[in-house]
Amino acid sequence: MILPSKAEKIKQSLKQTKEKRKLQTPKVFQLKLQNLSKSDLDTLNRLFLEAKWFYNYLVADIDNRLNKKAEKLKEVKIKTPNGFEKRKLIILGSQIKQGIVSKIKDSLKALKNLKEKGYKVGKLKFKSDFKSIPLKQYGITYKIDFERNRIKIQGIKKWFRVLGLHQIPENADIANAYLVKKPSGFYLYVVCYLWKEEVLKEIKQKQISIPVGIDLGIKYQLTLTTGERFKWYIPETKRLKRLQKILARKKKGSRNYQKIKRLIQKEWEYITNKRKDAINKVISHLKKFPFIAVQKDDIKSWHGGLFGKQVQNTGIGGITVRLKHLATTIAPT
Repeated sequence: MILPSKAEKIKQSLKQTKEKRKLQTPKVFQLKLQNLSKSDLDTLNRLFLEAKWFYNYLVADIDNRLNKKAEKLKEVKIKTPNGFEKRKLIILGSQIKQGIVSKIKDSLKALKNLKEKGYKVGKLKFKSDFKSIPLKQYGITYKIDFERNRIKIQGIKKWFRVLGLHQIPENADIANAYLVKKPSGFYLYVVCYLWKEEVLKEIKQKQISIPVGIDLGIKYQLTLTTGERFKWYIPETKRLKRLQKILARKKKGSRNYQKIKRLIQKEWEYITNKRKDAINKVISHLKKFPFIAVQKDDIKSWHGGLFGKQVQNTGIGGITVRLKHLATTIAPT
């Protein structure tokens, strides 16, 4: 009896997973890292710093550095005001390096596709700040302890407590994840696959029998054929405008400049979250309809018109994108 090789086993496993995914639908769950000490923050910031060094090192010479040996790199050269210096990759694990390599390859593929379509494209740019680290494989690049509400990242010995694990259903098929750095803290975005049949069953239980048509607009962001109207407007805050004025008076690159910049980023996150919350509530309401017909509008062109600011401050451009991910039927008209 001839036993299958490791490569054949991997191939068979990937084929089985691919077939299973046809019966599943992806959903992302956000977990926030809690109770972080100064030491924890230093460790996580170091991880993101090393990810930036590694990414920029590969991008600087893609033809020679983007290969199978990349994940084995223990140190990289980075450009400093005093010239090039070597930096050791202490925390960054090999699987995370593989994820960053895959990220670069996907970006190159996207640029190639745009070029083939006739768009003018340049080279990949260096990153001044790395905000998202791909964690390719559950159980290796990251682990979840549901009993103690904690997670572990490859390369870091400590387990981190997280908020939001209760969101993940017991029968969810946990896949890859992303460790994200935001002004408000560190988050883990976990990609899970749920069975389509169960998701559809849950949605249909809450659905009503009538279809609905949607008209997007300026005065009322959504007008439904049922007569319902939705209106929301979340402008830039006074605090944001004040911080922007303060930033303009600071010396670029100074500590005070960086401090105000971080406060501005945090304020923008607050505004963006409020806009997302408004859209989430609308989407939650629309889920009850079995069929949704959306008027085909060029939302992008609205940004350049007289009401560009209003469109931007409502975020209605994301409505149609979100609707496409509903399990109900969508038809543009």
